[in-house]
Amino acid sequence: MSRVNGLVFLTLVLGASALGATACSDDGNLGGTSSGTGGTSGTSGTSGTSGTSGTSGTSGTSGTGGTSGTSGTTTKPTEDFTGDVTGAKTLSAAKDYLMKGLVRVKAGATLTIEKGTTIKGDSASKAILLVEAGAKIIAEGTADEPIVFTSQAAPGVRRAGDWGGIVILGNAPVNYPGGKGNIEGILTTVTGTQYGGTDPNDDSGVLRYIRVEYAGVVLSPDNEVNGLTFGGVGRGTKVDHIQVRMALDDCFEFFGGTVDAHHLICQYNQDDGFDTDNGYSGRLQFLVLQQDPAHAGEDNGFESDNDAQGSANLPLTNPTVFNATMCGKHADPTGAQFGALIRRNARGSYNNVLFQGFEANLDVRDPSTAIAVTGPGSGEPALTFKASVFGSVMNAGVLENVSYAETGAAAPDKNNDNGFDEVAWVHNAINANLFADPAGVDCFNAKTPAFGPTSSLTTGAIAPPNDGFFDATATYIGAFKDANDKWATTGKWVSWDSQ
Repeated sequence: MSRVNGLVFLTLVLGASALGATACSDDGNLGGTSSGTGGTSGTSGTSGTSGTSGTSGTSGTSGTGGTSGTSGTTTKPTEDFTGDVTGAKTLSAAKDYLMKGLVRVKAGATLTIEKGTTIKGDSASKAILLVEAGAKIIAEGTADEPIVFTSQAAPGVRRAGDWGGIVILGNAPVNYPGGKGNIEGILTTVTGTQYGGTDPNDDSGVLRYIRVEYAGVVLSPDNEVNGLTFGGVGRGTKVDHIQVRMALDDCFEFFGGTVDAHHLICQYNQDDGFDTDNGYSGRLQFLVLQQDPAHAGEDNGFESDNDAQGSANLPLTNPTVFNATMCGKHADPTGAQFGALIRRNARGSYNNVLFQGFEANLDVRDPSTAIAVTGPGSGEPALTFKASVFGSVMNAGVLENVSYAETGAAAPDKNNDNGFDEVAWVHNAINANLFADPAGVDCFNAKTPAFGPTSSLTTGAIAPPNDGFFDATATYIGAFKDANDKWATTGKWVSWDSQ
């Protein structure tokens, strides 16, 4: 989420209104509040068998990934993509599209994007795609014919923040009072920016084999758009095989809702990788993060809040995560940077996660969050980190590959959780965590990363639930079974580079 504000829609020069979205940082506010405020692929190598799409999302096998995210010479005609989508509209792979300004898919409408389609975001008009609650987007690419959202700038000069991003809204539960949130900055006379409801199975469509790059346009100081934002999106929506790279803000942010997602990649963004807030209670599996060592911000891998106030509003933020490979900056940046920052009364179940290269691996912040470990109320979800590898950290003041001592008066050593001892908790044998770097993993290489360990990290690993979503066979730590599991570097849907 944004370093200062949460999901934010600002009025742009687009007629009546326009959209903006931001995420949260260590000290910022979250996206909407209740009552009307708040809120091209490079040359691919040999393609391996990609992970299965649909519900379980098993990992793919071997192959080599593409190079940089620049598109090759194209003879496709370019068509402007502007205004509101009010019925059925299809973007054809026979064309490229230049998206200008705020494009809204209105409630009741369906936007279909064919596999192999490229949509470029216009910088001057701060292009943003908004799918309203009650609308649908059907964007189903393939491993070698992905759908790409990218900058209109020429290859080599594309930068994070060249355009806006993608915002999907739905009618699944959120924890704002009254059950709905509104995006900040929109006049109350503007419709379509409200999200949240009572349908956990709400369906906003399909997002599959998509790359989103160079998003996060700055709308105002400390107010940027995430690469891909979900607000109150339900589990009827299918989301898998998405790479967000070079975003100026969070890669993925979930404001409430129940949407499940698997095979998600975040590379070289400039805030948090996977951000969950406002009652998000979905399931996530096979996540990859590679952070940018050149960015000095306080960028976290996981960041989670119940809401901006740390209230007990229901539903409590409570994601269930299995099989993630979280690669930090492999440097000691200015400011504190955590593999996971869990705060403001958030809960969650994190399992089979590999942390490596962060300044510190974990911070449980605020007494209300610590209680989620030491004694949550009857019927309340807990906060757990189990069967995970807490690998090497980059700050000498971090204790036993976990957290700061928190015995001082100022951050990051400030006691901000009523004396909760993260180190003792994580090292408790009942949690089956490990503390040594695995052999064979080179996840800091921006162009040719090697995410899979030499052999499977099965010691202490937990079998994911066999519930129709999780791949229950992924009984190993991290998002990759071993060195031959290359789902994140195989096919044209992914691009790896430092620009």
